[in-house]
Amino acid sequence: MKKNSYILPIIGCLVIFTIISFAYFTPLLSGKYISQPDIIHYKGGAHELEEYRKAHGEDTYWSNSMFGGMPTYQMGANYPADIIKSLDRLLRYFPTPANYLFLLLSGFFLLGMVWLKNWKYALLGSIMFAFSTYFFIIIGAGHNAKVHTVAYFAPFVAGVYLLYEKKYVWGFILTTLFLSLQIAANHPQMTYYLFMALAIFGIIQLIQTIQTKTFKSFGISTGLLLSAFIFSLGMNSSRLLSTYEYSKETTRGKSELTINKDNTSNTNHGLDTDYITHWSYGILETVNLFIPNFMGGGNNEKSFKPEHLQPALQENIRSEQEYANFQKSFNGSYWGEQPGTVGPAYQGAVVIFLSVLALFFYRSKYKWWLLAATLLSFLLAWGKNFSVFTDFMIQYFPMYTKFRAVSSALVVAEFTIPLLALLGVYSYFKDEQFSAEYKKKYLLIISGIVLGILLIFYFFGFSLFKFHTNLEGETISSAILEAIRKDRYELFEADVLRTFIFVLLTSAFLYLSQIRQFKSEYVVFALAALSLIDLWGVNKRYLNDENFVDKQLYKNPFPTEITENQMQKAESDPALARIVNAVPVNQVLEAIKEKDQAHYRVYNLLLSPFNETNTSYFHQSIGGYHGAKLQRYQDIIDFYLSDSINLPILDMLNTKYIITADSVIRPIPNPNNNGNAWFVKDVIFAKNADEEISMLGKIDNKKQAVINSKFQKDLSISPLKDTLSSIELIEYEPNHLTYSSNSKSEQLAVFSEIYYPHGWNAYIDDKPTIIYQADYILRALKIPAGKHTINFKFEPSVIQKGKIITLLSFVFFIILSGGLLFWKYKRNEIVKTP
Repeated sequence: MKKNSYILPIIGCLVIFTIISFAYFTPLLSGKYISQPDIIHYKGGAHELEEYRKAHGEDTYWSNSMFGGMPTYQMGANYPADIIKSLDRLLRYFPTPANYLFLLLSGFFLLGMVWLKNWKYALLGSIMFAFSTYFFIIIGAGHNAKVHTVAYFAPFVAGVYLLYEKKYVWGFILTTLFLSLQIAANHPQMTYYLFMALAIFGIIQLIQTIQTKTFKSFGISTGLLLSAFIFSLGMNSSRLLSTYEYSKETTRGKSELTINKDNTSNTNHGLDTDYITHWSYGILETVNLFIPNFMGGGNNEKSFKPEHLQPALQENIRSEQEYANFQKSFNGSYWGEQPGTVGPAYQGAVVIFLSVLALFFYRSKYKWWLLAATLLSFLLAWGKNFSVFTDFMIQYFPMYTKFRAVSSALVVAEFTIPLLALLGVYSYFKDEQFSAEYKKKYLLIISGIVLGILLIFYFFGFSLFKFHTNLEGETISSAILEAIRKDRYELFEADVLRTFIFVLLTSAFLYLSQIRQFKSEYVVFALAALSLIDLWGVNKRYLNDENFVDKQLYKNPFPTEITENQMQKAESDPALARIVNAVPVNQVLEAIKEKDQAHYRVYNLLLSPFNETNTSYFHQSIGGYHGAKLQRYQDIIDFYLSDSINLPILDMLNTKYIITADSVIRPIPNPNNNGNAWFVKDVIFAKNADEEISMLGKIDNKKQAVINSKFQKDLSISPLKDTLSSIELIEYEPNHLTYSSNSKSEQLAVFSEIYYPHGWNAYIDDKPTIIYQADYILRALKIPAGKHTINFKFEPSVIQKGKIITLLSFVFFIILSGGLLFWKYKRNEIVKTP
């Protein structure tokens, strides 16, 4: 096929991808927007940033909306000269979530075209990859950065593939461009897993190089890959440098404490093992990539109709307490190893079956890469359920302790399995080394084995599997447990039959192509349609029209007024119900804001304070919702705020209102809070972080401050008694606070602002001064006698440094790419010259 003849099919496929993206998310066409829980949390936490951006036309890199205050680097901040992010926004032109589905489809299509140079097969691969149920589940949850990053997997791998196929120029350009976009999508954990898979790719390439002694080409390819990596880092410098700087101070870094609240030893060098492996995929649960309801789907599976359970409960439950105990143990339809889940990481019956066939029909070094990477993905995702491997990774593998939810490692399998399936189908039809008899023979054998296993599951599954969790087996009576098993088995049985039908149809299409009943092109289209029908049906269980809300509620998911119509709709609309149920709390929060415009914090006990951002939308909050809190703030939560109302700690954090409820929701004023700043009479010096946090619970923090002894020489002051001394906040911006002070003698002032060692500068009458860390998490300054103006300014040098590197990297990349393309053009011209 001539190069120009690809243009119309490519355009046609992009049109198809557009139609499919909007056909799945039809509410977008009627002006509705998707409601995603994590994005609602984001909008609450980032509200102060958004308001500052609107008012000033630029970003603030510090916000006080959550956890007393933290950088906005991981809260949606924009960076100067971020050209790659601008390109990314252009590629995601469609509204969310159609933009992500289109990106998944078109990205894999590019990989298919690069690898196979056949648009029909590329189209098939795109559908098999993009419609993975896992992607739709994380879109529904609002894990946009995760699916966004994964969407750039395929085009990035396309560039790497070209490099090692000696297509150096385009390989370098595609690798650099799409790795840059992937990094800009900002989910390092997903990129980390992909790089682990690519390490296997590199090992296989190295082995072949040694065998064939093609060291020169391997060296060029690897050199260009490293160059692409460096350029990609460079073009994301502001994002990466600021995140790296910040990460050292967060829960992803090393704690300074050597003790826990109960005085046990703290050996934390990142996230702890239990936290990392809390969401671990079960080994047997992995079968749900092939059979969606193999382990019950999700906790709130809509197709779960407990017909046997209800009568069993009526016969065996004798009191409300017994029913409450049952509810604590009962896990809905789901009986897998995870604490809970929305749904399975279903890859598709068609896709999994084709990937199994590929092991027999695809003969290439890349088969072993894809197989090994898939197995690695499973081993990582199993986490604590395969602890020997997981403990090894945690102990010895660089940066592994920076990431949680190991089940996310399945994203590698979600990429490698469709690619293996695609290459297998292509070889089945195009590889002439396979005779028709060979194809028919192995197709029938493999189909027979797979279909036979499914029949065994269908007829004997009730005896083969538990259909209950370990906790349920230990706490629920046998009569009720047997009813639960029967209900879950019916769910299992229906999806086993469903998978059986899709495998049978797939096998039939492939067989008919060998007896000349269908052309291979028709079969490819049939497989694409079959895969789409398969995955579409399962995906709609977890992401459908119910996930969408009106524009007004999307723009402001924290309303204080709700219509009667919306109240009625919320009864059957879970997305709307989440918003409607929070309205009474929002009304109280707004009432406080209207009454009190000062700078203070609110502690909301009504909404799980460290897992909500409703409060952050209206106020500066003691709590919040974020995966990377400052480590010292988390220490304060663990020691003083996790299981009680500790007023002295809340006082020093300038907590003016505590939200609670008895018969009604109400704010409790806290008039004795320390305010925005105060002078202390005495300094208690601590040898280390352990002493700092321990002493904090023993002092009167209105009069005393705990400071590390390394500052003892600088702070050897004895403030005179001065009842007329004063210090107050006179102007507030999240990144610039101005105070006025007046005292007869030198004083030590403590500020109810979170200490962060990078970027905050203090000025007394425009002269720089040292910021001390006081009371474990706060700032302190030595204030001279007299009247003074004090300014805190957040001026992170990392942003300007990153801007310069970003611009230089982009300019050099353009120059180098242009030079390589010109060289390629001239080289081709020279070749053509007689």
